[in-house]
Amino acid sequence: MRTKFTACISMLIILMGLATVPGFSTKAEAAGFAIYEWGSRGNALGGAVIAKADDPSAIAWNPAGITQLEGTHIQAGVAMISPMMDLSTTYNGVTTKSSMTKNTFFPPNAYITHQINDNIWLGVGTFTRFGLGTEFDEKWSGRYASYNTAIESYSFNPNLAYKFNEYVSIAAGLEFMKVRADLRKKLDASGVKDPTTYTFDVDQRILVNGFTPGANAAIHITPNDQWAIGLSWRSKMSHSASGSASYNPSAAAAAALPNSFQDSDVKMTMKTPHMVFAGVEYKPLDNLNFEFDAIWSLWSDYSHLTYEFENVNAIGRTSVTSDKKWNDVWRFQFGVEYLPIEDLALRVGYFYDQSPIPDGYIDYMLPTSDRQNISFGIGWKYENFKIDAAYNYLWMKDRTIEARPTEGILQTEISNSRTHIVSLDLGFEF
Repeated sequence: MRTKFTACISMLIILMGLATVPGFSTKAEAAGFAIYEWGSRGNALGGAVIAKADDPSAIAWNPAGITQLEGTHIQAGVAMISPMMDLSTTYNGVTTKSSMTKNTFFPPNAYITHQINDNIWLGVGTFTRFGLGTEFDEKWSGRYASYNTAIESYSFNPNLAYKFNEYVSIAAGLEFMKVRADLRKKLDASGVKDPTTYTFDVDQRILVNGFTPGANAAIHITPNDQWAIGLSWRSKMSHSASGSASYNPSAAAAAALPNSFQDSDVKMTMKTPHMVFAGVEYKPLDNLNFEFDAIWSLWSDYSHLTYEFENVNAIGRTSVTSDKKWNDVWRFQFGVEYLPIEDLALRVGYFYDQSPIPDGYIDYMLPTSDRQNISFGIGWKYENFKIDAAYNYLWMKDRTIEARPTEGILQTEISNSRTHIVSLDLGFEF
């Protein structure tokens, strides 16, 4: 047993390494920039697994539930995420249509759980909780606010779970999150920010990396065979990421403002929110279950982004603060799972995810609104092996962004926002 457990840990470490490869971690649109693609079963059920918590992905959703897993379990998977969006910007009465550059991202996840004795379980997981990627042509009309934003993260999350009795289990863990941000936009050396001319454009790129600790806790309650309740919490995290700011001015910009575009070391600070997860599952039959969940995200924690430059930056300051003033919001999710035969599961799900971004603060880094999802999937088990697959279709409401000329934000209409997600997991138990 110990040899098998050691081999599973080694495999998990390899998958963690893959998660840190640029472009392999998640960058996708979300309500806020929280994402929940933590496993194919959860994806198929719209995320409604907080009360179930009976497979290894419970480490992400509700680690107290891993006390339902006897022996050692390992699970690994990947999602393929393809977001799309159209924007129409208006400047001086002229409207220009643009589309977000089509990209596909492949966030992995991996989990292992191990029963130490009748009361104590260890669970370790790596998955992505925050990320976004919005890319446009670098000459698009909104380039003075942003033309390419990528925030990637992965979490390493060890947990200990304790089973009091057949009804109640609790868990607590530490989360270590690595964050990488790559932020690109154009500056206008003339100060006019006229999107129809490129003469004085300066390309700015801020690239930073950081590593932040956090904590989590959970409880799982099964009052009888038909009902299950899950509650979990993840802490606010204060991120400090260091890196560089680089500038590439046009010839005209360099001539107009000589020595103004010096590369510099930079530190970016921000906070990601407290999150509270709650779910209730009802099983009217042994082969049929329904679950409803709610997630409360305290996005008011994400009040601003601050950049500290070692050298005076291109606009003559060593410190820049971008106010966010986001709202606390809810996500509601519902899933149905039916087993027509013992080892085959059919799943459908839905969620509604509120956007935390108020009018007056929405920008091109994250041009989103409330989003909805429908999903379906299948799971099959053969002896100690299992496979799960899911498809998700997400869409967002159209939204208007009012012009904020000093920030490079134009009058903008967001439309036709949709995302396709296909995911696959493999699992083993020993």
